[in-house]
Amino acid sequence: MRRKTVGWLLMSLVGAIIIGYLGIRMMNNGDDTKRTAANATNNVASTEKSAEPARFGDSGISGGPSLVAETQALQLYMDPATTEISVKDKRSGHTWYSNPLDRESDKKAEGINRDNLSSQFSIAYNNDKGQNFYVNNFAEAIKRKQFEIFKTEKGVKVVYQLGNFQKGMEAIPLIISKQRMDEMILNKIPDEGKKFEIEKRFKFDEAKQVYTRKEMPEYVVKDVVAILDSVGYTAEEAAKDNAQNQAGGQKSTAAARFTVPIEYYLDDANFMVQVPVREMKDTKEFPIDSIQVLEMFGAAGANQNGYMFVPDGSGALIHLNNGKTSVPPYDMPMYGKDPTLREKDVVKEFKQTSRMPVFGMNQGDQAFFCIIEEGDAIASVNADVSGRVNTYNRVSAKFLLKPMESFTYRAGSVKKDSPMFPVLYQGDIKLRYAFLTKESASYVGMAKYYQDYLVKSKKLTKLEAAAETPFVLDLVGSISVRDTFLGIPYQSVKSLTSFEQAKSALAMLKQRGVSQIKLRYSGWFNRGMNHDYPDDVDIDSALGGASGLQDLIRYAHEQKIDLFPDVSFLRMYTTGHGFKPKRDGASFLFREGIAQYKTDLVMGSRGDLDYYLLSPKKLPDLVGNFLKDYEPLQVGGLSLRDLGDVISSDVTSGRTIDRQQSAAIIADSVKLIQERVGHTMVSGGNANVLPYVKSIVDAPMKSSMLNIADEEIPFYSLVLHGFIDYAGTPINMSPDQSYKSNVLKTLETGSNVYYQWFYEKPSAVRNTMFNDLYSASYTNWLDEAVQYYRETNEVMRGLRTQAIVNHEKLADHVYRTTYENGTSITVNYNQTDVLVNGTTIAAEGYLVGGAGR
Repeated sequence: MRRKTVGWLLMSLVGAIIIGYLGIRMMNNGDDTKRTAANATNNVASTEKSAEPARFGDSGISGGPSLVAETQALQLYMDPATTEISVKDKRSGHTWYSNPLDRESDKKAEGINRDNLSSQFSIAYNNDKGQNFYVNNFAEAIKRKQFEIFKTEKGVKVVYQLGNFQKGMEAIPLIISKQRMDEMILNKIPDEGKKFEIEKRFKFDEAKQVYTRKEMPEYVVKDVVAILDSVGYTAEEAAKDNAQNQAGGQKSTAAARFTVPIEYYLDDANFMVQVPVREMKDTKEFPIDSIQVLEMFGAAGANQNGYMFVPDGSGALIHLNNGKTSVPPYDMPMYGKDPTLREKDVVKEFKQTSRMPVFGMNQGDQAFFCIIEEGDAIASVNADVSGRVNTYNRVSAKFLLKPMESFTYRAGSVKKDSPMFPVLYQGDIKLRYAFLTKESASYVGMAKYYQDYLVKSKKLTKLEAAAETPFVLDLVGSISVRDTFLGIPYQSVKSLTSFEQAKSALAMLKQRGVSQIKLRYSGWFNRGMNHDYPDDVDIDSALGGASGLQDLIRYAHEQKIDLFPDVSFLRMYTTGHGFKPKRDGASFLFREGIAQYKTDLVMGSRGDLDYYLLSPKKLPDLVGNFLKDYEPLQVGGLSLRDLGDVISSDVTSGRTIDRQQSAAIIADSVKLIQERVGHTMVSGGNANVLPYVKSIVDAPMKSSMLNIADEEIPFYSLVLHGFIDYAGTPINMSPDQSYKSNVLKTLETGSNVYYQWFYEKPSAVRNTMFNDLYSASYTNWLDEAVQYYRETNEVMRGLRTQAIVNHEKLADHVYRTTYENGTSITVNYNQTDVLVNGTTIAAEGYLVGGAGR
């Protein structure tokens, strides 16, 4: 141990006793790294907390990992020379590292990919031409020794400076007279070597008696500037010489420079990572695009077994070292793409949306699981396997902070594209890592952990028990169609299922034993399914008007049918009637009233206008106005077509609402609706609205089955079963029309039976914008729906409030789901019989067993 004064030793002793109230500082001196790791935890200098955060290592902390925080479950270590983090789980003895310990043996990684192995984060940024670049904190901050570490109450905070923060070319004159060169510089340099270093960087013009600066690389600039600084020659003097010799004004050297703070701390049994984005700094010339945090945390080597869990739709697993390096890595935005952003040149098509902001990795009997607590709406999850750019498997989160928009200027025939950037995201990024062991170190254990988290922090509660499982029916009421009067075209409202016909359809289901019905009624007010601006409620007369709706409400209450009239608050299908796209629509810089277009399935190109997006800032007032008319109806429920499905930003010159703020506004709106109306049903089921929802339709029952993935899992169902009723896409509208495989999926996932119908003949939607509903006439599906419900209800009755405690793959396409009461359901998707544990399961069949039967 390096000896210090007696006073310093006493201060260290006091610091060890009151560590929770004292701070420590590390100034990253070069010889700090030479000290031994054995002294790291002993040489901690502490100072009392003050208004300014205390710094780590002022008195010379040793290199190697130092204990910086501890709870009953975890110990947090940091290496002050490299800022590498490690977290020891005291319960299992396993240690998780921010960077692979054996990375020096990696034979695959080269250049920046090798630096990434030692990085804690990386940044993508743009230049003034809109070109994208990429840097990491190891190459740009740690190697340059441009960081400080501050001790916090629960851990540490590191502030990195990425890029060249030294004085640049502006401190070196473009042209300087010989007299000034001699007087101000050369005559003041006693060292002949340094004098020569200056002289060789200029070309002397004998005739004009001036020196002209030569081109010089960046690594030379800082040495030259240091010599000039030593003799008192400043950037101001350089500007004076340039002016005297008419060299023209010289701008400060434009360089990519970033200040990035990142905090690490412990919260009981969780490791927390936080990036206070408000404290991040970039430059006008080089704005930050995104930041990827702890890409290499828990990275698994080429010889390890296990998988990465990603939240693609229902959930997917990527097996470690699966060799799939010829296909793109996993990169999927949370809650789908922000619809206000332009599509890139290459559009990634995901069949499913990531609804839960989580990811994880299993390594045998150990696993980590991460919840994106803040910044989830601007996040994407990234994962890749070993063999592409290095020999490690890794999964992490990336956050889009300042998306670029290209604006085209035109002057006559001249056209120029110029990049523009909104205000930097001003919220925080927060990641919560949990560590799971033994039987909990699985995707089932991850789902259980997230379920407990939602119960504890989001107040998710169990469903009320019912004798039967729900049958979810979506009836299409009215649609808008093009009509003519005396040859003049106009839009009229056409009934597909009147209120009286809805009662008939419900009665038919009741008569056939379908007693537990949730009715979603789409297209009942403001001119049809794609209704007008819903700032008021005008019940469609084509369906039976206000009295007809009251009869339906009364019938539903009498028959104990949950009624959910459907409304779209974010997708505006028509203009006028209170909605002006430029005034009320979502915008992105100069693109006002952003519209979404249908896709021409034949040509694969953009089709007709589908809808406009409402600005999130308009949502609270719109919901309030709608509720004034809706509450008196006393329905008891409301279906929210898009509040659980769409999250968009709104970037304007007056006020920018980023996607995270939008998610919060949406959640507050759903909460208000639940409080004033009763039960809410949403489509999609994004995590931000889950605490205020009891029914979900179009929930993810499948993954996108991307090429890099190996297995599809029902993670979404594992988290929510017993707490929220959920159903996938309507069975009769699903691409898979196999009765048997749909039944198996319902049983495997514990989802509700869900059909979409209308009452009229199929020809009623022919040659309308609702052609895709052609096969939804109830007469085609009533018998099958009743049979489907009877079969699945016989199995699932009594399990509605039961959490799923296990899901396992027994063989190829054979899965078993187990509930907390002991009931198990084994499904066989194969078209041949399968023998499992001595029991034969028929082709496309299932087996029910367990203590609960």
